[in-house]
Amino acid sequence: MPPSRGCGHRSDSRSGRAAWFRVSRRHPCPVCSKPDWCGISPDGTLACCMRVKSTRPARNGGWLHRIDDAPVRPVVRAHMRRRPQTTHVRDWASILLRWAKNTTSSDLAQLGRTLGVTVASMSRLGACWAGRHRAWAFPMRSVARETIGIRLRARTGRKWAVRGSRNGLFWPDALSKTGPLLVCEGPTDVAALLDMDYDAIGRPSCAGAVEMTVNAVGNLGHRQVVVIADADGPGVNGAERLARALTEAGHHPKVIQPLQGKDARAWVKAGATRTDVDDAIRNALYWRP
Repeated sequence: MPPSRGCGHRSDSRSGRAAWFRVSRRHPCPVCSKPDWCGISPDGTLACCMRVKSTRPARNGGWLHRIDDAPVRPVVRAHMRRRPQTTHVRDWASILLRWAKNTTSSDLAQLGRTLGVTVASMSRLGACWAGRHRAWAFPMRSVARETIGIRLRARTGRKWAVRGSRNGLFWPDALSKTGPLLVCEGPTDVAALLDMDYDAIGRPSCAGAVEMTVNAVGNLGHRQVVVIADADGPGVNGAERLARALTEAGHHPKVIQPLQGKDARAWVKAGATRTDVDDAIRNALYWRP
């Protein structure tokens, strides 16, 4: 089973574990054909896909597939061989701070109008304009709230991460730690829920950062946890896996879906109010296997 930090990364040589190779545009995932998030084992016999389920779940939220079962056999070329580990770690917080200095309130207001959220919620998430990438940047944070990566969102809606980023949580400033904690997918859904005065955190994908989310929920100390599932197959499956992990950790989560639209932000844009969301939470049963 691949290491718990993710499918596509190179593990610490001191751990004794073999390195898994990141997929790329040139060498996409042999299971889902996507160029990101997934990984290939060092010997090229296994793929860890973050999108397509199998009977072998991995600890990082993905699923293991034998390459023989995948639609396309990957070719592990010489340039994909393991390279020596370096000790250089990017200072993601400094990068974001530099970008934030060049981001104006009018820039954030334009983003808010496009997404249907407020400048205040975008600011609490640390959103800023990354000029060199021509995209909006959002910090991804660890359970200790350290910035461990940067998610990018182009004006077209395309999403990717800055090279070298680790998957983390979209964790806004100034959570009240009272009332329910809502867990959703992505920073813009978090922003929409913040505008309703909920405490909310976001996962990097529908299947990612399960263990990190469970630990964050424990640190935040909320009495009620609500997982909002995107209204599609992968979203529902990912929410169910998270709910199972939360239950095993001693929490009692509820799982709800938007009554309108695909996700939480679309639900809010369609006219959902705090009362609508409260009613959905109140009417939902506590999750059970």
